[in-house]
Amino acid sequence: MVEKVYLLRHGHIDNGSEKRYLGRTDIPLDALGLEQAYVLRDYFKEIPVEIIFTSPLKRCLQTAKILCVGRPIPYHIAEAFTEIDMGDWENVPMAYIQSHFPKLYAQRGENLEHFTPPNGESFHVMAKRVRDAFDAITHHANGTILIVAHAGVNRMILSQILGIAINDMFSIEQPYACVNELTWDYQSMQWIYRRVL
Repeated sequence: MVEKVYLLRHGHIDNGSEKRYLGRTDIPLDALGLEQAYVLRDYFKEIPVEIIFTSPLKRCLQTAKILCVGRPIPYHIAEAFTEIDMGDWENVPMAYIQSHFPKLYAQRGENLEHFTPPNGESFHVMAKRVRDAFDAITHHANGTILIVAHAGVNRMILSQILGIAINDMFSIEQPYACVNELTWDYQSMQWIYRRVL
């Protein structure tokens, strides 16, 4: 079984000046994001890592590949760690949704866990695929692993570990290039969490 998991968010991306729903929009790292990825590589250079699991989206793949530079760390693409599917709202400014679809926008705010954007997925559905993948990986891999994913994916994992309701998940801060450390405690049989970067 895995004894330590480092749960990373990818580096910075340029998503424009307006806040948008950017679930699966495949945006690469910008210059700052690339710089952050190299900082992460330096952070992990002395930490033994068995394998990296990454979302297939460019921003995560780029981050994962940079983490491997100079080290023979294998990486595996984990589809289950893809960000939430925002459906018809994908890459649409939040202000546009709020002004053109006020009822749907309000419904999302009232029931964040179960609301589903048109042709998208809910956080409830996303949580199951993410948690199932996390449990499977941590039970079958060994040693120390890295997971490079998204703010939403990380929050799904951490909300379960910390006992935080999905409706309150935004209380878990996940800035670009942050590092969460999860250590398995055999005495309590649970994950011990701390933010290390």
